[in-house]
Amino acid sequence: MATSIRLIRRYIWLIDTIRRAGSITLQEINRKWAYNTSLNIDNEDEIPERTFHRHREAIAELFDIEIGCNRFDGNKYYIKNEEVFDKPSFTTWLFNGLSIDNQMLENREVSERIIFAETPGGHEFLSPIIESLSKNRIVSIIYKRFTASASKEWLVEPALLKQSNRRWYLIGRIKGCDSLTVFALDRIQKLDITDQSYEPENLENIKTQLSEVIGVNIDDDFDCETVVVRVYGKQRAYIDSLPLHFSQRVKDKTADFTDYEFTIRPEYEFQRAILSLGPDAEILSPQWLREEIKWLAEEILKRYNLIK
Repeated sequence: MATSIRLIRRYIWLIDTIRRAGSITLQEINRKWAYNTSLNIDNEDEIPERTFHRHREAIAELFDIEIGCNRFDGNKYYIKNEEVFDKPSFTTWLFNGLSIDNQMLENREVSERIIFAETPGGHEFLSPIIESLSKNRIVSIIYKRFTASASKEWLVEPALLKQSNRRWYLIGRIKGCDSLTVFALDRIQKLDITDQSYEPENLENIKTQLSEVIGVNIDDDFDCETVVVRVYGKQRAYIDSLPLHFSQRVKDKTADFTDYEFTIRPEYEFQRAILSLGPDAEILSPQWLREEIKWLAEEILKRYNLIK
């Protein structure tokens, strides 16, 4: 295993060990390290104190995770900024993935008992897109839409990356166009960073538009408005634990149903999310959306030859 990979794995193990303990002394850390046969391949009795502090500095630099020391409680180490793990970011995504990978390395037989969801491709384009974002460089992409019969080359000014429904999306402006376009990374066939520069978008404006939808479909045909959805029975527990949108709030509640209010653009993805709840959800307002969901439900029944 390359030295750099071994170090990264050690950093992840160290973060995970301290985080799971809450607070822990260096002696206790070393006892755990001595028994780790998968990562401690040199059979070290301990992590030397100076090495440990270098690891702390590297962890802060690489992952923005601060390991503090409580001098008044037996020199116990703890994670100073636990809130970093609650933020959706590359750091938490990377840490969680590597932490699981460490566990599987230590318990190889367990890997057969863990099933991962398959995700579409396109991950190889993440790195060059991030580079283009950092250098404000236009990218040339060869892209095939689901609805197109052939691929097409575009020059794109990247604005941001967003993950939604197991897919990564590049949101940017096609050179010469006024509106933003969304590209699914798994539909990109080739991507190159050009030497052409561009003026970055106003991120706050784009984030505001994205905050009005539940996915990446910024559809100007829909206005951001108040939507009230009535959810029945046990389905409410799922909606409470995993809100459809961050604006979701309880407007009314009875023993049989809960009315949820959203401030959202009720476009394609939101409508399909409501339909996925089946008979347990009902649009109360606006009336046009209620009629739209009713029409979609009738179209579904037609597919099953239940109505003509």
